[in-house]
Amino acid sequence: MELIKGTDPRLKQTCPEFNFETGYTMEDGTVLTAQQLYELLRDKLMEHRGVGLSAPQLGIMARVFVIGNPDEADSIIGVFNPMIVDYDQETVVYEEGCVSYPGIFVKIKRPRSIRARYRGWNGESGTTRFDGYTARVFQHEYDHLNGITFHSRANRYHMEQARRFKDKAERKLKSA
Repeated sequence: MELIKGTDPRLKQTCPEFNFETGYTMEDGTVLTAQQLYELLRDKLMEHRGVGLSAPQLGIMARVFVIGNPDEADSIIGVFNPMIVDYDQETVVYEEGCVSYPGIFVKIKRPRSIRARYRGWNGESGTTRFDGYTARVFQHEYDHLNGITFHSRANRYHMEQARRFKDKAERKLKSA
């Protein structure tokens, strides 16, 4: 299973909740349990060297993502049916990238911390506070579940700057 391209319309769709009783039925009829879906996303996150990966980035339309360090499988958590219940008023501008849009890095303003409620792959639910970089990654992946791409959160100047930088890098690679 490969990542879908950034132009795929599924990346702009809101995902339905994951059903723990029935699992997720793939196009070929295979049913993935929560644990299987978590393991698939975790393995793809590690393969692509990301810090977050959402199910829709693999064409799986379910409210599920993983976040963590791609060098430490045990650090990667599965997030099922998340809901952000509180946003910090303080915001931070920081550069973000996305494995669905390789080579694009753009400055995005997001709340510094959040409080989120979600279930793990084992069905247990809880509420957790995320701060700093982890809060940013959580919000980025949460946006994917709502059909929001990271560059749609960028202002026009930062987006143009990111495209120019990508074009320049590609020209440099071709001439090398």
